[in-house]
Amino acid sequence: MRMRFRRFTHTLILSTFLWPVAAAGDDPTLDLTLLVDEAIAQNPNLEAMRDRTRELTELAEISNAWPDPYVSVEYMNAPVDSFSISDHPMGGVQFKLQQRLPEWGWTRAAKEVAEHGVERSRHARAEAEVQLRRSVETLYWKLALSRLLEGVTEEHIARTIELIRALRIRYEVGNTGQNALLRLGVLRDRLQDDLGDFRRAERELSAGLARALAREPNHRFDTPKVVEAVLPEGDVEAWIGYAQQDRPELAAIREEIKQQEKAAALARIRVRPEVDVWMKYRLRTVATPTDDGTDFFSAGVSVPIPWGSRKRGLGGEAASLAARDGASARLAAALDEIEAELIAVEASWNRAAEKAATYRDTLTPAALAALETTLSDFSVGRAEFSTLYEAEVDLLVLERSYLSATVETHLQRAAARAITGRRTLGGSP
Repeated sequence: MRMRFRRFTHTLILSTFLWPVAAAGDDPTLDLTLLVDEAIAQNPNLEAMRDRTRELTELAEISNAWPDPYVSVEYMNAPVDSFSISDHPMGGVQFKLQQRLPEWGWTRAAKEVAEHGVERSRHARAEAEVQLRRSVETLYWKLALSRLLEGVTEEHIARTIELIRALRIRYEVGNTGQNALLRLGVLRDRLQDDLGDFRRAERELSAGLARALAREPNHRFDTPKVVEAVLPEGDVEAWIGYAQQDRPELAAIREEIKQQEKAAALARIRVRPEVDVWMKYRLRTVATPTDDGTDFFSAGVSVPIPWGSRKRGLGGEAASLAARDGASARLAAALDEIEAELIAVEASWNRAAEKAATYRDTLTPAALAALETTLSDFSVGRAEFSTLYEAEVDLLVLERSYLSATVETHLQRAAARAITGRRTLGGSP
């Protein structure tokens, strides 16, 4: 009996500490990068935003186009009794060319407003890519955690079953009570019930990844069998600087501010009147002793009285300036929110890394040693079953906590990258 317990314990300890060696060839970062790139390339929402940007680009190209000129032909001054222009000295065929001239400065201002709209669309698409990247990374690491927790749970179920078998032998010879078997049975059943939660989570997370990558809902994604914690890269001050420079959401708001300023300038320009210029040429066919029938030419200019246009222009300017002020306020609020989020991410990331290191280097080895010692003492009657049970549960909790803390470092790194708008937190973005 004692040899069986020792063989079981040594197998437990050896398999636990060989995890990093078994995973030395895994590269989850590479697989995740490929998934993110595929999601960005295939996601239909991003494709729609790309099409919208192309649409705005085409509209910007024609935003400052002048109105079309008018050409007219007029059969004029024909007597109603004959309808012949040859029967009246003023009769003839008149040609007219007319052009409306935009307000001075309108062409450039309209182009600038449209170009800022294009840039806003590009930054909005880039922000959507950032959030999609974070979503894919979050789903990926949560899926990896669920599978890792499922694996640990299955190992503890196997150890619990082994303990039940060993205790049943002792129970049959009267060396232990039925209470021990019942408690281990409850632990086994509870862990087996947890497997259902992990499998449900895997289906949900896999479906979310498949939706982001436009794949079949039942597609299975590979995740690393072993995950190691990542340490924080840089500090919150550097991250805030990165966000101010690279976050597409902030760039989009800045473009909105510029666009509204240009829109206000355009509204002021629209107060100026639009001038119409025209030219007429009349072909005549009648000649009299006092009129040799020479053709006529005339030119003119018409200017509207800015009665309603001035009011509309000043109102449009005020509205654009109010929109600019609102965008400026949203920019300040977004900067404050980003700073607060990055401070929280740094704290969570540091704590998760500390916990992962503590569990890996101190708590889990101590729990393993305690379980081994308790198993040895229990096999010779020097330890109570409750102590053995608590040692097994403690190890389960610590192993789960270690995995959660380790994956949490990856989740916080994904959050920091998304908040700063960068693919990496060091070097070039």
